[in-house]
Amino acid sequence: MDNVNVYVLTSLFIDADGNVASRNVGVTFDLFEAELHKSNGVENDFETFHIGSNWQEEVATTELVVMMRGFREMVEEMRAEALR
Repeated sequence: MDNVNVYVLTSLFIDADGNVASRNVGVTFDLFEAELHKSNGVENDFETFHIGSNWQEEVATTELVVMMRGFREMVEEMRAEALR
């Protein structure tokens, strides 16, 4: 399984300025639940997002890279301080 579909349920509303706006009202992995939400009124809809099945691994890798860059900056500062 390479991708997972996530359905973000949305609903239209009129804001304080009288403008039509959209807000997220839920999230589901079930297409039938998304379709049911959409059929409850014209103001309801959903958006589909495709997420890689290894998203947790990608997030962990990103966090590791950020931490390594921070550590590198700290070492460079310590080295510059030592050379003064």
